[in-house]
Amino acid sequence: MTDMPATALSDSPESPECVHFVDDWDGILHETYGGDSDRAVLDCARRLAADPAGEGAYAWTLGLVMMAAHIGRFSRKDVAAAALEALHATDRRLREAPCAHRTHPYESDLDDRIDHFVDDLPLLTNGLTEDEDPDWEDDATKEQWLCPRDIAGYARVAVDIIAPGSVGGIPPRLPVRDARRAEDLRSIVWDYPSAAVDPGQELSAYARNLVANPLGYHRAGLVVVLHAACWYAASGRIRDRRVLDTMVDALEAVLPGLGDASCGHGEGDHPEVGRDTAEQATVGIHLLSPGGRGVYRQWHREELETAPLEAWLCPAFLAAIAREALDHLRTGRERLFGLRDTAHLDGALVRPDGRLDIERLTHALRFRCRDGQAAQDAGLWAARRFAAGPADPRERLVLLLVACWSVTSAEEAPPEAVHRDLRAILGAVRTGPAAGPCPHDAHPWEMLAELAGRRHFGLHEDPYGAHLNHLYAPGEYDTPEPPFDPEAWSCPRHVAGRVREALRIIDGAH
Repeated sequence: MTDMPATALSDSPESPECVHFVDDWDGILHETYGGDSDRAVLDCARRLAADPAGEGAYAWTLGLVMMAAHIGRFSRKDVAAAALEALHATDRRLREAPCAHRTHPYESDLDDRIDHFVDDLPLLTNGLTEDEDPDWEDDATKEQWLCPRDIAGYARVAVDIIAPGSVGGIPPRLPVRDARRAEDLRSIVWDYPSAAVDPGQELSAYARNLVANPLGYHRAGLVVVLHAACWYAASGRIRDRRVLDTMVDALEAVLPGLGDASCGHGEGDHPEVGRDTAEQATVGIHLLSPGGRGVYRQWHREELETAPLEAWLCPAFLAAIAREALDHLRTGRERLFGLRDTAHLDGALVRPDGRLDIERLTHALRFRCRDGQAAQDAGLWAARRFAAGPADPRERLVLLLVACWSVTSAEEAPPEAVHRDLRAILGAVRTGPAAGPCPHDAHPWEMLAELAGRRHFGLHEDPYGAHLNHLYAPGEYDTPEPPFDPEAWSCPRHVAGRVREALRIIDGAH
């Protein structure tokens, strides 16, 4: 074989040609390059294709490795094709070259090394050995880096990054696109979605893929991902019912193929799921590709406490977690989007004499941090009772204020199951401008909000609940500070402001 890259160090102290380009390649790697990336890729690919086994092949090959993730994601098809053609040519020419090395750098974790390419590439042929070169910090020798088989190996690594799964003879590697997917999924289940991530779109995409092929290679990974995300999806963070519908459809589609699967695994042999959903989502993404599964096998060999790959792929295990996720999603869908029943609260919030148990009603709102659904139900119950038209004007006022409070005191708008009725009831309240001037300098809720903003109130010191209790039943509850006249509470401007604020929050979230 001719035109091999040097396996011994060059005696020339001159800088290699790649030093003129390595900063550009590094900028493309880290997405900071301000020039024409496709032009830089084509230039490197053409130089490699012109002499795929020459002295400079190491530089152009490693340059394409640095740019491979960008090529696979952003480059035009003709640009990617040119890079792949050059890399395949180098691999064909060099992979069978004689070699006495037991290991090569390409066999190690690329992520641990690629950030150092920008510094190490110019040093490979600077005429200094590793011991003589104060800037060389890599644990492999320069001769190992320049070995033809190493260059061929890195050519295959670059090919696999650009076109995942299209080449063998390299260490298993999670495809770049899947690494991004895992990062996005972790941000979702951590409840801190990345700025560019739409959780509903992400989860719907996984669900649609499973619906399209419930018996395919990706089945295990998709079931694991949907199980990891089902708690988030049913938490109320996602406001589009179609997302939950699609996830339910996917799990319903996969279960017949799993059937009444049984296995030979003993108790505790299946993976533990549900605790660390971010880790589970990451495993699910790894199950989607041969490279990801290979990486997981390495994890299992290094971390004995992890479950073996075969346990994640077990049909009985997949059936069990699919059923669990399906039950959770169905229950959550009904809670979030179904008809919310509040009739059971009649016995709890109405006393035998027909009057409100106002303290219980306000208690549910005051303690919403402990039971958010109970607070939502109490607010909806108050709105429905208001709409039914109780005769007592004071009760009507208090019910309306409680219904508004249930919306405005929450960190986010209520789910559709609650907001549908609240929107209809509050939207029917007349909030037009009141005739004549308002005699009040400030209204009760505004003053209480200002007071609450100046100091922290404990749960039992909540000013809103104490004032509403006294407003409804002044003979049963002490007058809280500061006191307000009933006319200030019922002022049309005050009531209209509360209703408009509640509607603004509801409409802003849907």
